Amino acid sequence: MTRAAAGTLTAIVRFLLGAAVVVLALFCALAIHYWLGWPDRVREIGSFAFPVAVLALWFVPGAGLWRRWLWRRRAVAAALIALLMTAYVAKEPIDRDWIDLQAKSPSAVIDGDRATIVNFRDAVHRPGEPSEVRWTTETFDLAQLTGVDLIIQPFGGVKALAHVMLSFGFADGRHVVVSIEARRVKGGRFDALAGLFRHDQIYPELGTERDLFWQRLARVPPDEIQIYPILAPQAAMRAYFERLLAFVNEVDARPRFYSTLRESCMTTLMNLAPESFMPVPWHDVRRWVPGYSLSLFQQLGLVDSSVSAETLRQSRRLRDGVTAPWHFPSDAAWSAYLRKDF
Repeated sequence: MTRAAAGTLTAIVRFLLGAAVVVLALFCALAIHYWLGWPDRVREIGSFAFPVAVLALWFVPGAGLWRRWLWRRRAVAAALIALLMTAYVAKEPIDRDWIDLQAKSPSAVIDGDRATIVNFRDAVHRPGEPSEVRWTTETFDLAQLTGVDLIIQPFGGVKALAHVMLSFGFADGRHVVVSIEARRVKGGRFDALAGLFRHDQIYPELGTERDLFWQRLARVPPDEIQIYPILAPQAAMRAYFERLLAFVNEVDARPRFYSTLRESCMTTLMNLAPESFMPVPWHDVRRWVPGYSLSLFQQLGLVDSSVSAETLRQSRRLRDGVTAPWHFPSDAAWSAYLRKDF
């Protein structure tokens, strides 16, 4: 290798190392900012002081002894990053003051064809009033699983933003809605950026349609809800339901972090789907962006693909003026009412 080539290679390596240090320093700053359990003042100061110290150690040339100790300084900077990243990866979720609707963690017991769900939510949401939270224990016959619906809830006018849920239906008319969410603390709100930095707990919510659907329809203005029957054999649907219940038990036994990318409302459901649902390449943006997922599900043959995604979307959205669930004798009756025009 010529001297010129060696010099070029050295310059490239230095540039890449410097870029990596900048990225990691900024990542660590945000990790400190969202670090649970640390006092607010410590997080505020640390999120500013840590990257400044690391970048100064790595980049500021200086003079005299400071300049001669350049590689020692860089070793210290690398050690600081490695120390914080090790603590970051090792940290565990902590218990917090959760909102009433997520105060209890669901769990399930499967005994043959019987699936018993503990802390199954059936809250009442009256517009303008605090939600009346109700927790029940319900048993479902897995042999009587008749179908599963994909539920898409768009957010406002931004097409890419949506929440995805599943609703498993049984022969007696009851449904189990599965909604993967970030567990919220009282007075807090969802922060998608925080979900990238091991801040929120993941919360698998299990409840009735009259709870989880009406919770969204009772808002002012009401959220839009779209219902798409999934085209899959009963065996695959049952396997999917059992995997989701196993995941619920894992989270109940050992809480884990919500991740905006890797373990969110969309990606968690896809990660747990049976192999017969077909794998989705990681580079397909529709895997990560729920608002664009309908065409993906059509491509996979999981929902009706005989019409365009937009036509299907318009035909499967709940009509305006849905009657409140307390006007019906049961959750099953309200669920049947929602689907009567489809």
